[in-house]
Amino acid sequence: MPPWIDTALQWPLSVNVAIIVTLSVVVPWVAVRLVRRLSLQPQTEANNDLVGFTYGVYGLVYGVLLAFVIVITWERFAETEKLVMHETALLSELWRDSLVARPFIREDVQENLVAYATSVVEDEWPSMAAGGRAHPRTEQIYENLWAITYHFAPQTKLQEAYMAEYLARMNELSAARRMRLLHSRMEINGVLWLVLVIGALPTVAYPLLFSYRQERVQVAVVGSVMMIVMLGLLVTLSLEHPFSGDVAIEPVAFRQLLESFDTRMHVPPAGGDDSGRAPTGAR
Repeated sequence: MPPWIDTALQWPLSVNVAIIVTLSVVVPWVAVRLVRRLSLQPQTEANNDLVGFTYGVYGLVYGVLLAFVIVITWERFAETEKLVMHETALLSELWRDSLVARPFIREDVQENLVAYATSVVEDEWPSMAAGGRAHPRTEQIYENLWAITYHFAPQTKLQEAYMAEYLARMNELSAARRMRLLHSRMEINGVLWLVLVIGALPTVAYPLLFSYRQERVQVAVVGSVMMIVMLGLLVTLSLEHPFSGDVAIEPVAFRQLLESFDTRMHVPPAGGDDSGRAPTGAR
């Protein structure tokens, strides 16, 4: 993303809203005073009928376009959040499946699962926020998880069954991870942004063509239109980058997963022993 957009996203949401509100007061006031001083505004109120009709049509078209883009970005944002939760669910299931493996395999899997989740929170999340990139350390731990699967060598039917489930979930994890990284750098097509920005200018400026007796009324109308348009663009920009800014997906699911891993590490595995037999007393 352009540097100025990245800088704007790092500001608190309250600061961005305050800037928009301030501009929505200052810019309309200056514009109205300038239009009246240069006598660019029609002097007859009969002009309002034509301007009102054309502005209604134009405003409807632009409003539908802006709403359409906001809906698209919101759906993508929600889908990214689901991908994050799905990835943590897969990591939890991989831990369960590893309990049937031989001790040294099980310990390697669990250590790398903890390391992977920790690296996603500490390393990869900031990397995605900065540029939608995978972090080398997280990538290496992910490859280690795959390398461990090549040494499973199941010795019982039970281990074979769990090995098949483990490999299936590793493939799902691979897809979820790839989709998370892709979503972190997906952006709205530049043509849409061009249309939104160019279309916003006449949307805000059009009310200057209305004839008003009181200057304050016209300033209020222009300012209201400008504020709602800019807030809509801010929402679109914030949702477009799901891992940046105040309106961002936080790694809460991964932190909760790490807490769950920590609890499980202090509880003896309830699975069978190395031979695949059920624990003593099980029926």
